[in-house]
Amino acid sequence: MPFACLAEASHCCTVALPGGEKAVLRRFFQRPKRSMAALLTRQRMDCKGDGRFLYASRPFQILRFEIRPEVLFAAHWSDQSQGLEIAFEDCWIHGLGAMQNAIRFECTALLVPKQEGVEAQARAAVVLSSDSPLIALPNGLRRRLAERALQLVFARLERRCQGGLKRALLNWIAEDAMGCIDRNRES
Repeated sequence: MPFACLAEASHCCTVALPGGEKAVLRRFFQRPKRSMAALLTRQRMDCKGDGRFLYASRPFQILRFEIRPEVLFAAHWSDQSQGLEIAFEDCWIHGLGAMQNAIRFECTALLVPKQEGVEAQARAAVVLSSDSPLIALPNGLRRRLAERALQLVFARLERRCQGGLKRALLNWIAEDAMGCIDRNRES
């Protein structure tokens, strides 16, 4: 069944990390499991091996629906982009009843260590099956709902970057400064 894009957007944020040397931050991101554990809630994440993860997101409300995304994604360090690349492989949006198979969410992200910080870039889209009952809704309404969903996703990503990821990175920087980092540990 063919899918058409309802909304697409990108978001960028910078996480300031005073004293964070690029080489130290790079070592942190070269272990995808460690990076994902800092960015996401560990209890909702299942490591599938080979840099692949299954994540059950916390539910959120859109209209009268309680939407519970579940995502299978891959994360790996890329020497070419000099950052941690994250790409959704599959996404299930639970809570939409019969319509949940008609909507898909696509996302890619890149976390790039910089001197004294990290730049996080994400690009996401909401796509709709052409044979979905939602096609009957006015295009403007469908687009607004999809754009609102993307706003919620980017707001959550921003909070995670400025919260858990920043705390983990500041701890990593402090441990490196004291010389007590075990370079082989995952988290």
